[in-house]
Amino acid sequence: MKKQFLNIAAVLSLAVMTMISCSDDNDVAESAQFVLGIEAATGTDILVSVDTITSGTISPVGNGIEQPAWMSYYQIGETLVTTGYNADNVMTGYRLIGDELTSLGSLVTELGIYGIVEIDENTAMAVGVTRAGYEDRVFYTINLEDMSIASRFSTKIDERQEEGLVAWPTGIVVDNDKMYVAYYLMGAGELENAPAFSTPNSNQARVAIYSYPELEFEKIITDDRTTDIGLYSGENSILKTDRGDLYTYSTSALASGFAPTPDNPSGFLRINSGTTEFDEDYFFNFEEKSGGYKLNNVVYAGGNKAVVRMAKEDDTVADYLWATYGPNIASELAICEMAVVDLEAQTVTKLDIPAHGGEWGMANLYYDGMVYVNISTETEAYIYQIDPSTATATKGAKVDGNWTKGFAAL
Repeated sequence: MKKQFLNIAAVLSLAVMTMISCSDDNDVAESAQFVLGIEAATGTDILVSVDTITSGTISPVGNGIEQPAWMSYYQIGETLVTTGYNADNVMTGYRLIGDELTSLGSLVTELGIYGIVEIDENTAMAVGVTRAGYEDRVFYTINLEDMSIASRFSTKIDERQEEGLVAWPTGIVVDNDKMYVAYYLMGAGELENAPAFSTPNSNQARVAIYSYPELEFEKIITDDRTTDIGLYSGENSILKTDRGDLYTYSTSALASGFAPTPDNPSGFLRINSGTTEFDEDYFFNFEEKSGGYKLNNVVYAGGNKAVVRMAKEDDTVADYLWATYGPNIASELAICEMAVVDLEAQTVTKLDIPAHGGEWGMANLYYDGMVYVNISTETEAYIYQIDPSTATATKGAKVDGNWTKGFAAL
């Protein structure tokens, strides 16, 4: 499992995609250069360059650049960064030079990378995390021009050895002179009552706040109206809106890996711009207002709108555990659906997209006002274009493989 998060110089979370302005959406989709990370039907990861993602069939067969392992993909400025998940700690940068996708070089990190975010077009921040135990979480500043590690920053965030729990970062945002780090508490695998990846203390939302750029710990803020923020390998559990407000999302779902499942509902919280507390007057109870769905992953799409992947589960059925992590999962467990939410008006508009499997995170591209996502079922995979302003979805290119794991527009 894996993926993206952050937004700073000591960060973790999400695939931040470059937005390029053009006057006609169709012209954009037909003329831009896209690079996709695709898992082929054989299980091999391939980088494929294409000119359109809205029609036709995209095939990695005999095409593209084969990757050395099961990879994660992130766009930082005009650089596509790939990194191995769990077993392969090699990170490689690619840029489009002329018409050729060209390697800039590779580096190795001592910890597995579970998120990369843009600091500027030539600098990224990656987070290294151990999957068990109490080791520090390490944030690496990466120079993308020569693919080197410029600095390291180690932190515990919120370690609770007496409970057998450690913090797993799920999102980071820098706002003025503060860095906000969302996380969930997971079992470190050291105590019998807190096995690795268990969630025995997740009935509360938590964000750690650091000074920036000094990266000195200041405090942890909490909210008891919802649950731990984000999820394992999620994209970016803190969304920064156009006017600078921060929104966090909580899944509260067995299908998103929370076991035992928290009692509090899935929902959004808000930290108003320039403040360091949750807004007591704002709680978007997503579970209630969606008719029983729980959030899985969220991508901000401008104008206080967001595209969400959501699931409706029966948390008494053990088979639902981790059910949102299978792109090609059996049809009876394909419980993911899509919607557009208005964060301010607190509305949920379901999209005309069939039930499907989930992912490790949610690969997406926010490009010229549209959001592009992968939709996979047990038998096929497509790219869908979502217009958040009208809450409409259009089926795009068919993917000759299991799923599109990463998007970039170079």
